[in-house]
Amino acid sequence: MKFQFAIFDMDGTLMDSIPYWDRLVPEFLGVFGIEATADLNQEMSAMSIQESGIWLKEKFSLKEPAEKIVQELCTRIGKHYAEDIPLKPGVKEYLFHLKEQGVRMCVATASSAELGRPALARNGVLSCFDFMVDCGMVGAGKTSPAVYELAAEKFGTSVSGCVVAEDAAFALKTAKEAGFLTIGVYESSEPDQETVRRHSDWYVNNFKELLRMDLSVPAYVQNNSLKG
Repeated sequence: MKFQFAIFDMDGTLMDSIPYWDRLVPEFLGVFGIEATADLNQEMSAMSIQESGIWLKEKFSLKEPAEKIVQELCTRIGKHYAEDIPLKPGVKEYLFHLKEQGVRMCVATASSAELGRPALARNGVLSCFDFMVDCGMVGAGKTSPAVYELAAEKFGTSVSGCVVAEDAAFALKTAKEAGFLTIGVYESSEPDQETVRRHSDWYVNNFKELLRMDLSVPAYVQNNSLKG
């Protein structure tokens, strides 16, 4: 095992929640009679939920305070986290595999730790994690490594001792350039898989693949052997 500390993104990595997020803002704007453009979600993809509230208020000249917009978005998505958002394939098995190996784990999310905790509990994996951190705690989205660095600090280790698992190209680039090991996880909503691969020490289509991978072996050797 090449790492003893693992930092997992939540949406699109652990949770199959991207379709719910894709509907969230268009449905919210529809209340005000505003039709969302096709590229709206992509424009917002690198923002924390707090940044999204500020951006939406400014872009659409909404009268509501940014804090109220964030609260409404959280209420809407929180219902889905609590009731019906599932894990992605193989996640539960892989997390318990790492736990058996003595790997310490946490969640670092751009949305909200408070929102995500019920979903992880409902899906039976909350006990795998030492703690959860989110971008609101550091005041920056994942174009900054701050949330990952906070996680490493809470673990009491250096960035080089942690692996970051992410689905988003920009987030993997951030983590890799900050010195973390990285696992890129395929997510169909991420159009830039070339960048995902380029900034991943290991790249998988799903967590089932991770169960049969030896992460002490360099990815290019491992990938070639898996093809056989």
